[in-house]
This record gives sequence, C-alpha cells and structure tokens, in this order.
Amino acid sequence: MERNDSEIIQLLYAPKDIPMEIVTLDGGRNMLQKLTAMGLTHHAVVRVMRGGGSGPMVIEVRGSRVGLGQGISSRIMVRPFFSEEVRTA
Repeated sequence: MERNDSEIIQLLYAPKDIPMEIVTLDGGRNMLQKLTAMGLTHHAVVRVMRGGGSGPMVIEVRGSRVGLGQGISSRIMVRPFFSEEVRTA
C-alpha cells in the first residue's frame, strides 16, 4: 500500500491501539533531546494506550509506556504503520 501525506496527523489525534510511525518532531533542541531520550525518534513506531480528553496521553514506544502532555503530543506528526511485523527498534 502506498503512503501519502494525507495520512499524516498529530499524535494527539491518533486512534487508540493502532501502530503509528513518527514522521516529524516539531520542537526546539531541548524538547527534541527529551523526546529522543524517551525513545521518540523519527520512524519509531508508537501505539496510543490512552488519549483524548483533557489529560495527558499514554503511549507505548519501544516496549515502554510514556506519558505526554497535549502540547507535546500535538507537535509529533505520525502516520499509520503498515507492516506484517511491527518493528519496535
């Protein structure tokens, strides 16, 4: 299946339990360093465990669960990840 830019959304609006691939991280150097330390890097596959509403969202990345505020979640752009085997590295 061919990917296109219309599939790219903010992590904040990603559906629950669907593998999503990080496309871009929009932020300053300090924010990018913190996200990288948490395993949130370009092409990493994430899965929303709890999201929406007014509180922080919980995602799974590289086998760990991470809590993110809505501001940071809105600066991470993702698209659906299609693969026979979901990579976590």
